[in-house]
Amino acid sequence: MEIAPQVFENNRSNVAGLAEAQPANAKGDNSLGQESFLRLMTTQLKFQDPFDPLDNQAMVAQLAQFSSVAGISEMNQSLTDIASMLGNNRLSDAKEWIGHSVLVPGNFAVANKDGEYTGEFELNQPSENLSIDLLNEAGEIVMFAELGSQEAGPIQFNFDSKNAAGQPQDLGRLRVRVNGGSVSDLATWVPVASVQTSEGNGPPILVTPIGNVLPAEALRIG
Repeated sequence: MEIAPQVFENNRSNVAGLAEAQPANAKGDNSLGQESFLRLMTTQLKFQDPFDPLDNQAMVAQLAQFSSVAGISEMNQSLTDIASMLGNNRLSDAKEWIGHSVLVPGNFAVANKDGEYTGEFELNQPSENLSIDLLNEAGEIVMFAELGSQEAGPIQFNFDSKNAAGQPQDLGRLRVRVNGGSVSDLATWVPVASVQTSEGNGPPILVTPIGNVLPAEALRIG
């Protein structure tokens, strides 16, 4: 009956010896890999209290938990890799939009290669005297159109900007103003000048004369 206490005391000495063998300034890397976990589990079994051994079910639960965490970590890494590949593919697809125009929400329009300012909006109620103005940065009306009586529904507009010789001209960025009716969903067609990457694995950015646009913000591509 006296042997067991002696063995237990020796085990306690061994554990103390392990602790003393560590340098005072020793630090871990705050990570627990599979090899470290198994080493820790083996040490725990080796120095367990013979009067209170580890429960088999508890050990199995620890092993299952570690396997689950390890699996989740590997899955997260795989998803990160996939997201990175998809991000590159999205950038490749977006590059094909260069030279085309995209329909984006907003009230600023710019000329396409033919000197046309185009867009659309939803007329919420019938109007007896609908008109559209295009204004420059100074607030001056550069072009306008009288549409007269219009039923509620989608309205498209197209301003053809040409000089005295009939050649297309770019009047810069113009603000669209609709008069004589309640409108919503105003959008304009803008050309895509270039494509640039965003930080991290974010979507590519379409660079246009009215500012940067995300592909998800484009209503249509033409």
